[in-house]
Amino acid sequence: MVLDAARRAGGSLEPERALAATARELFRRVDSDPARRTPATDVVQALAWLSGVTDPTPTVLVLRGELREARAELDQAFGELVPADRPTHVGVAVGGAPGRPLAVLVLTTRRLTLDPVPRRVRQGERLVLRGRLLEGVRAPALAVTRPDGRAEETPLGDGPDFFGQLPLDARGAWQVELTAESDRGATVVANFPVYVDTDPPATPEDTAAREAEAPESVETALLGMINAARRRAGVSPLEPLAALQACARAHALDMAEHRFVGHVSPTQGTTGQRLERAGLRSGLALENVGRGYTARLLHDGFMASPGHRLNVLHPAVTHVGIGVVREPGVGGGLLVTCDFIQVTPTIDTAAAVVTLLEGINTARRSRGIPPLEARSALQALAQEAARGYFEPPLRDEQAILNALGTRLRSESLLYSRVSLAAGQGASLDEMTRLEPLLDRAMRVVGVGVAQGDRAGSAPNTLFVVYALAVPR
Repeated sequence: MVLDAARRAGGSLEPERALAATARELFRRVDSDPARRTPATDVVQALAWLSGVTDPTPTVLVLRGELREARAELDQAFGELVPADRPTHVGVAVGGAPGRPLAVLVLTTRRLTLDPVPRRVRQGERLVLRGRLLEGVRAPALAVTRPDGRAEETPLGDGPDFFGQLPLDARGAWQVELTAESDRGATVVANFPVYVDTDPPATPEDTAAREAEAPESVETALLGMINAARRRAGVSPLEPLAALQACARAHALDMAEHRFVGHVSPTQGTTGQRLERAGLRSGLALENVGRGYTARLLHDGFMASPGHRLNVLHPAVTHVGIGVVREPGVGGGLLVTCDFIQVTPTIDTAAAVVTLLEGINTARRSRGIPPLEARSALQALAQEAARGYFEPPLRDEQAILNALGTRLRSESLLYSRVSLAAGQGASLDEMTRLEPLLDRAMRVVGVGVAQGDRAGSAPNTLFVVYALAVPR
């Protein structure tokens, strides 16, 4: 019945033993619950991991009633699931006491073949990840959350074949995730824990709410949870941004209307395109999308995914927009979009000159190099060059430095040697690490700082010019 319902919806399912084991354990829990409720997402995920499932979080359908009467319910459910999730594999458990029939279906979407991976290993061993991406996905990457909570990401080539090794150098639970690019953007294709010299935790008790929370309250709660997680990780909390929230809500609504969960919309394009149309240009834009019923389950789901966790805890992002809408159809869950961007604040450029000079001289002293002395004539030239980066006719960085070099060489009576450097970005810290600043021969300097908007750059970009010289 299940395979036929999938075919009628335009899909194709393959039965799998690990999913059947998950279905049997879920069946036991549902059948023993007085209200015969479907377990929460975290419980489903934990049971799937214990059964050896590596696919992303399974979808669970519970049919309560005679199977011969379930065709219409299956058709309705698969009519929604197949276009949205494109499930490929299924496990089924059927039974129940007389007069209380029950069936539990567990479905996943498989986008790769993966060689068997041990779930319990010894510290010091290497985890080998070898497999092949299936049609429709490319550019595999490995994301890992270490036992101490740090997340790391490594590209694995263009695909479809991939190979990666992970040195397991710490005791505890490692969360391993493989992602790839699809027509919906970055997609999780595998996610599972590996336990190094430790036992898997007990499956969590099912205490989560069964009814979807109100979208507005979920938005507020998620902001609080994200910032609490960032504080624990030692990074600055994020500021909400109204225009970014409107963009996130529009994408969540788009996902609900077009029955998909992904970063690339069939009608509105990529994350970057959506943000640019909203006037939200940034040098760094990240996005998490998901489906769930409560703020806690959504947040925990993001944090259990190394790739999503990296976005939540990224130290460079400054603002967030969270949009949540109710999903139409049988489940009535919630679809969420979290957009993260970096916005450079407007700074006092005169004070920035002082800050940069102090930072440069601190770095020089730490290496035993004499500090640089600021010269007003060089300051004026560097400042003029920095402002020119944002003024028409627009010139690139090298053209600005070439023009400045020509002017300085015309003053050859004053300087026996000159050196120039420039940089642009979102942080002054980035501007003190340029190699010419540590030239031992240089004695004087002019620092120019400007901030503004320029086509192809993030808003409020900083541009810094250094003119270094050796006086005669």
